[in-house]
This record gives sequence, structure tokens and C-alpha cells, in this order.
Amino acid sequence: MYESQNLTDKQIYNYAEELAGQPLTKVRDGIYTARLQDGTNITLRNVSSSNTGARWTIDIRNSPTLTNLYRGLRTGAEIKFR
Repeated sequence: MYESQNLTDKQIYNYAEELAGQPLTKVRDGIYTARLQDGTNITLRNVSSSNTGARWTIDIRNSPTLTNLYRGLRTGAEIKFR
């Protein structure tokens, strides 16, 4: 969880697009996604069922790079912003 209260929603959105290397597609209000050529799915969302207090979460799923880097990341990774 990043202490990111000083970041605007737009800055977090731009960071997610930078990670994806391409524009995000709006799925519905508060959920944006990109599917990369290697099969990685990057999702930016401001909805959550957890009580972490995150304002935005970037989910990275099915990433061959993360899997090769560390086997424990097979299911993916999350970056949470307060």
C-alpha cells in the first residue's frame, strides 16, 4: 500500500497506462483494463471488497515476466494506492 494521498486520480491512471505501455479501456465506471501481447492483463480499479482503504488498485495478472521473476507471483500482483 502506497501512501499516495497527494497523487491525483489522473496521475494514478497515467501510471497504470505507463505500466501497460498502451491506453487503458474503460470496462465500466471505476474499472479500466489493458491486455498486453504477452497475455498480461493490467486492471486499474477503484472498487474493492477488502478493507485496506485503497483508493485505487492496479492488478497485474498472467504476466510471464512476473512468473519468471519469482514463482510466487504466478497469480499476479497488486499495487494499492491510498
